[in-house]
Amino acid sequence: MSIMDFISSNIWLVLAVILSGGYLIIPKLMLGEASKKTLGPQELVQLINRQHATVIDLREEKEFEGGSIVGSKNLSLGVLQESPQALKKYEKRPIALICGSGAKSRTAQKLLLKEGYDDLYVLSGGLAAWMQASLPTSPSGK
Repeated sequence: MSIMDFISSNIWLVLAVILSGGYLIIPKLMLGEASKKTLGPQELVQLINRQHATVIDLREEKEFEGGSIVGSKNLSLGVLQESPQALKKYEKRPIALICGSGAKSRTAQKLLLKEGYDDLYVLSGGLAAWMQASLPTSPSGK
């Protein structure tokens, strides 16, 4: 039995294999480099403690004032999109991007990767994941 005979005899099986492989590969291709530097809350704690990472909170100022990761800096996504150079003073250390759920952070990460920043991380699940892990927050990141 040749390969062509096998494929024609088992077309549904072959299609199922191709589709399932696509579902595994397509998300990786769409996220590209961004998918490699996503952290959970505990990994972010280690990055902060071991490499003195700068935490940039991309939420709006009112949200930030309601509570954020201790020591984080507030720079809304809108401001960052207008002026990505605003992070230049922090690029000597790893930069961790956070928001409420992680969506804004991934958007900012893609933008900053195009601008030449490379030591960028995203907190998967955002501040919600941080709080769910019972890690400390403080008003205004203080």
